[in-house]
Amino acid sequence: MAVEVLKKSLKHVEGYVELRYHKRQTFNISVKDGKIDTLNSGAVEGACARVLINGSWGFASLTTLEKEKIAKMLKDAFSLAKSSKPKKKRVVKLASLNPYVDKYETPMKRDPEKADKEELVSLVIDVDKAVRHFSKKIVSDTVNFNIVDDNLAFLSSEGSEIHQRIVRCFGSVMVVAREKGDIASAYESVGEQSGLEVLEKTPLMNAGLTAAERASKLVSVKVAPAGYHRVILENRIVGLLAHEAVGHCAEADLVFGGSFLASKIGEKVASEKITLVDDGRFPNGFGTMKYDDEGVPTQKTIIIEKGVCKSFLHSRETAEYFGVSPTGNARAWTFEYDPIIRMRNTYIEAGDYALEELAEDIKEGFFLKGGLSGQADFNGEFMFGTQEAIKIEKGKFTESLRGVTISGNSFEVLKNVDAIGKDFIMRVGLCGKEQINYVGMGGGSLRTKVLMGGAK
Repeated sequence: MAVEVLKKSLKHVEGYVELRYHKRQTFNISVKDGKIDTLNSGAVEGACARVLINGSWGFASLTTLEKEKIAKMLKDAFSLAKSSKPKKKRVVKLASLNPYVDKYETPMKRDPEKADKEELVSLVIDVDKAVRHFSKKIVSDTVNFNIVDDNLAFLSSEGSEIHQRIVRCFGSVMVVAREKGDIASAYESVGEQSGLEVLEKTPLMNAGLTAAERASKLVSVKVAPAGYHRVILENRIVGLLAHEAVGHCAEADLVFGGSFLASKIGEKVASEKITLVDDGRFPNGFGTMKYDDEGVPTQKTIIIEKGVCKSFLHSRETAEYFGVSPTGNARAWTFEYDPIIRMRNTYIEAGDYALEELAEDIKEGFFLKGGLSGQADFNGEFMFGTQEAIKIEKGKFTESLRGVTISGNSFEVLKNVDAIGKDFIMRVGLCGKEQINYVGMGGGSLRTKVLMGGAK
């Protein structure tokens, strides 16, 4: 009903106008140290208008979907567009786009809308219990599971009408172990864009036991040595590297600011083993959607192909400026935000090496596992945490050590890649650029050189 009211308000408008409707329903259960810490479900609903007049944007949003309120929202957006015109350094022009009338829904086998929430609560409680009983060394844990169900509609004065329902189911486990005054933590996450069948594909219990085993093991071992080492980066860390340290450099708004890739189209920036992709249609990807929040069809965009920089990620505005087609990368967190250029599912394509084969040519080095959060800038400089470092001696995996931070320039790390594993995974992520948003991050384990920091 709300969408019909929005449609009627598009009649007889001046300039370019787009309207977005968004209803987000959420469910969250979190259990900490045997007690329910969070249990809630709720919904937020609203709409927004974005108006382009004489090369200047105006934006307004609301939560009351009534005819009079929508009319005022449009009036406010028009007013802002007109008043901001004198302050604009660059006139906004949009790449041409055919209007689309279409629907998309996340493919699902078990729609969470019909799920028994009590069963989900019991599952999280069971995982927490199994983790706490795994070892006497475990002193704390947090287990959570989330459902985010987004219903979206996009309408434009060009004639687009797009409806999408995007469902994400995901969870995580954090475990802390203590022994003789030493503390170690471990973290594992699961999930994808799908229904509750994800709990069969990637069980939350497995994540919990993996984290429990890692924390218990690492609490009594020493930290890996600092230095510049030959390493295998686990697939989970590779996804983080692809997103944080490389993908952001390809976002056209950051290219404007002079990112590392700004003048690198057609140049070699990584090993020929590296093909790095941002894909809006990746099956079950956490950042997958058929259309972005400008009504542009998403696609598979190759950023780096066999080491050579090929493309940037664009909105309609930056695509027009660069003289290319939009890539479907304009996304907004909710109706309260206007869309900005964001990655969808960013990954390094898999190779054909088994993990043992990656280790064979390393005389002395480390297999770094368990990617944690980190930071990177648009020059490709990064610093990430790792949970575990397995020593490699004469091509064989030996003792486990506690993980370290790794740092350096991502493009130097990628230039040193000489082999990539076939153990491709796509993990879930939450990117914090200006406004948070869900993303996928993936790759196979790869062999390279990296600076490892700090030892006991």
